[in-house]
Amino acid sequence: MPRVSKSLLKNKQVKEISSHLLYLISSLNNENEINSFLESFLTKEENLMLSKRLVLFMMLKKEYPSSAIKNVLHLSHETIRIHQNQLNSKNKIFEKMLKKLLQRQKTRELFEKINKFLKPINLAIKSKNDMRARAKFASGDWT
Repeated sequence: MPRVSKSLLKNKQVKEISSHLLYLISSLNNENEINSFLESFLTKEENLMLSKRLVLFMMLKKEYPSSAIKNVLHLSHETIRIHQNQLNSKNKIFEKMLKKLLQRQKTRELFEKINKFLKPINLAIKSKNDMRARAKFASGDWT
């Protein structure tokens, strides 16, 4: 959970200070500059939280079940539900960038790894009701 000050700022103040961050981010020119800046600017916890949130949105967009998301990202069902509701209200630019991200080769490789990780879990779940899946799971053949 991110640490947020209990002293609230007025909307005008938020917009004013946010404009500086937006300017700074938009002035970064390449992946190395962006990476270097984020490594210095964000804590490891903040970086992890934002990265997990991004993968969560990608998995939701690809219609992974919440149980799979929970197993991969170690998030609560409530966190997943909240972000599912948020995903439905995102603006067009967010949707466009998420779609663009999902089309990247590196993203496809990430989802291949996720699917490989989930295979034995899905087989174990399926084995509750399917004798063939149970036999396959018991034999260690998780393909």
